[in-house]
Amino acid sequence: MNFTFLKRTLFLIILCTWAGQSHGQRFYSVVFNNLPKDNQLYAREDDNTAEVPISGLIETAGWDHMSVVTYRNQERLAYNKAMLNYGSNFFANFDLKPKIKAEMADYSFEIYACKTTDSVLIAKRIEVVAGDFYVISGQSNASASQYGSWSSKYARTIARIPDNDPSVLPGDTLWVQSSWSWPYTGAWGIELQKNILENYGIPTCVINGGLPGSFISYHLDRNAQDPSTPTLYGLLYRRIKAARAKRIRTFFWYQGEQEALENIPNYAAQYDKLFKYWQTDYPQVEKFMVVQIPVLFNPYYIAGTIREFQRSTRYIYPKTDHFNVSGLPGFDGIHYSLAGYQELGRRFYRFLAPMIYGGTDTSNVACPDIVKVFYSSEKKDEITLQYESNQTLVWPKDTLMDDVNGNKFLKSLRDVYFFDGDESKPAGVTAGSASGNFVTLKLAGSSTAKKLNYLPAYKGEQVKTYYGPFLKNLRGLGAFSFQEVAIADALVFSKLKAEESDRASVMVSWESAGAQTYVLEKMVENGGGYLPLKTFDSKTLSYEDTDVSAGVTYSYRIQAFSPASQSAAQTVTIKTSPILAVNPHEQASFWDIYPNPVSAQLSIDFKTSTSGTLQLFNVGGEKIKSLYLSSCSGQQLNMELLPAGPYIISFTKRDGTILSRKILKK
Repeated sequence: MNFTFLKRTLFLIILCTWAGQSHGQRFYSVVFNNLPKDNQLYAREDDNTAEVPISGLIETAGWDHMSVVTYRNQERLAYNKAMLNYGSNFFANFDLKPKIKAEMADYSFEIYACKTTDSVLIAKRIEVVAGDFYVISGQSNASASQYGSWSSKYARTIARIPDNDPSVLPGDTLWVQSSWSWPYTGAWGIELQKNILENYGIPTCVINGGLPGSFISYHLDRNAQDPSTPTLYGLLYRRIKAARAKRIRTFFWYQGEQEALENIPNYAAQYDKLFKYWQTDYPQVEKFMVVQIPVLFNPYYIAGTIREFQRSTRYIYPKTDHFNVSGLPGFDGIHYSLAGYQELGRRFYRFLAPMIYGGTDTSNVACPDIVKVFYSSEKKDEITLQYESNQTLVWPKDTLMDDVNGNKFLKSLRDVYFFDGDESKPAGVTAGSASGNFVTLKLAGSSTAKKLNYLPAYKGEQVKTYYGPFLKNLRGLGAFSFQEVAIADALVFSKLKAEESDRASVMVSWESAGAQTYVLEKMVENGGGYLPLKTFDSKTLSYEDTDVSAGVTYSYRIQAFSPASQSAAQTVTIKTSPILAVNPHEQASFWDIYPNPVSAQLSIDFKTSTSGTLQLFNVGGEKIKSLYLSSCSGQQLNMELLPAGPYIISFTKRDGTILSRKILKK
């Protein structure tokens, strides 16, 4: 990156001037172990309030109680007191917990030592707020050292070392506005604060521990006995501890460019070690956000491997989500313009708002990630990429670009897919399309490839900076690049049929190797489209549809799914016989009909003596025989001269109930 070793060293030297911070503060005979600082932010709870702990001990006897008066925008709001119990001691402890609301308002506190008729002001703190904490770590794109004009006293950080105030020592950590601080909060961190404040009125504190040009190994330098030791890791740890950040909404990690540019291996193992440090030291973090770095310029395949790992962290580590910067504007090959960083801040805001602030805008606010890749034709000349179900993808038009010599050339998204890790040539995609959360790649011919890459590991020789094209969603968020994702074979049905049963129902049966679930749908002729019937596991290979009528055509559509693949939808159609039983479930208790299939004599035995009309129909609904039976316990029909095929035996009781059974004449 464009930072020399000297600059990195100077940056660390400046940071290392922080000294240890004492938590005990003495005012006269009162020693506080908890006391807000001017401009401090306290983490809000789910009820949108925060406790402001004020506690310690008073070392002089004779006082009755300690009290705190809370002011909101300089108007008295609340009063709290804690009685002092000295017992046999010369000192007494106290603990006060006034509450404040997370809003764009300034809270101040006056703390008094009180007797029954007198009180003394011990300390006063001003412009205290409640809100949310965010932490940023990484390298230069985390530091995002581009300066805008926006600022607010409700967008804060803790860190600045003033140069011109002799009353402030280099070791002090101050609560200041984030727009002018050192270390800098970062352009996209400030933009995140701006959007939260303008849309929800919630103050925020962003603590940025990024260091331009830093390797991940720099961030791993942690003293297990004292994590606040002044290393890069310890400096961020110390600032978070000084902030008393009991709840951190999101911890952003944007790093990896240095390893990608210098072909440094073992990124995943190093990140795993770092994440375990975070779990130990920052249990209050609610979400870790890993940013996938962009396509860079040095010719190392490992750059794509790092991006693939960053994409995968969401599925490996707890409390982890991911984001990417593909297609972010203002890209110069490694960094971004102020406008680019600000757009990233807005994207983070839109992503987090539904989860943290109850935002209702949830459409395509996340970056699309691949779910599975599979051949979707038996010839293996088509590949389908399935993304998350809440995504709507857009296949871009071919883009006119400049090569390294300034000559125009046309580049297509088709050109950035590669087979089996070989990026020396594209995969041979002749056409691509997007529909909903699916992308379809048409190939020039059948393929034997087992793995697919999306986006090259590095920019290549034809362009100065990699500007795409990119697969994006409706909101313009780029899909995650991926490397060597397995291409599964399509699931194929070896059996699918629908048959009318002798219980006036339709039996649908199927079989497909490798399927984990099946989704069955049904359509009635002239009844509109397919409607879902049921989802089945891999052990269920049939379904009895009892919701059928006589003489109606039904179509059944089924699709097989596995974690890695799926089938094309398969359909089967059946037309039911003209006569079906009205109540097929009474069959077993009403009669026995045998043999079935029959070649000559068909026997009908009624369970109890019954009266009604017995009829025989062919499959076309034509009546062949009709008999009225009175108090009959059995009947025989001669089928010998009838043509082979299916027939329907129907019996209508005196009360109008109809039962029927299908038989087969051999």
